[in-house]
Amino acid sequence: QLWNATKSYRFDCTHSAWIRMKNAFDGFDTLKIISVSQWLKSRAKKSPIMQGHDIDVVENGIDTEETFYSRDFQYLKEKHGLKDEKILLHVTASFSMHEDDIKGGRYVVKLAERLEGENIKIIVVGSRDLTMSLPDNIINVGRINNQKVLAAYYSMADLTVLTSKRETFSMICAESLSCGTPVVGFKAGGPESIALKNYSAFVEYGDLYALEKTVIEWLNVKSSLTPIIIPNIANQVYSRKNMGLEYIKIYNRLNQNIIQRT
Repeated sequence: QLWNATKSYRFDCTHSAWIRMKNAFDGFDTLKIISVSQWLKSRAKKSPIMQGHDIDVVENGIDTEETFYSRDFQYLKEKHGLKDEKILLHVTASFSMHEDDIKGGRYVVKLAERLEGENIKIIVVGSRDLTMSLPDNIINVGRINNQKVLAAYYSMADLTVLTSKRETFSMICAESLSCGTPVVGFKAGGPESIALKNYSAFVEYGDLYALEKTVIEWLNVKSSLTPIIIPNIANQVYSRKNMGLEYIKIYNRLNQNIIQRT
């Protein structure tokens, strides 16, 4: 990853950078490290830089009160001419079909090709190029800057599909579940660690057969549930308020420990 990290093959400063990082973490009497997922915590515990430090997990919080909840989406179905099709949603910061893209856009295209002829549409959010050639069963909506509109897309979908190679958390997973939509995708570390177990399923990275099979199995899960079940659970897990309370608990414990030592 030398080029991606430094944009230089000529000068390799990774060793000196590692030493500076190690020194930055040394010398603390009390240092609390916060990970956003259990998976990331397990990775951090293996790092020589993190050895001897206390690591807790506080999952990222999102706005489940004003933004990410089950919303009206009928206007989106009319906009895209959708009727009774099952809808898969793929959200990414920048959609790409390149082989080295860790978000895995190429797998979404391959999945669409495998689902050709089925009454299924795949909506892609996040593409910077609205002219790219994609299968007919993919709707490329481009980038969405309004999070409430994004929440409406989550609400409209029957499934959200994740194809990343690695994620430390997965805001998309949290956002989708908060809007009442189950998640399926590749195992990427963070997503399967933070997802609601009863409303998500993950397969080995790059296994298109297993991904397709899981998508088909899960297409009707959402429609079989009471609409408020998933959002109610997700609101307790992913809310910004819950995240804030967890940080306050950690600060209070640290403060109490300091008082006891003095």
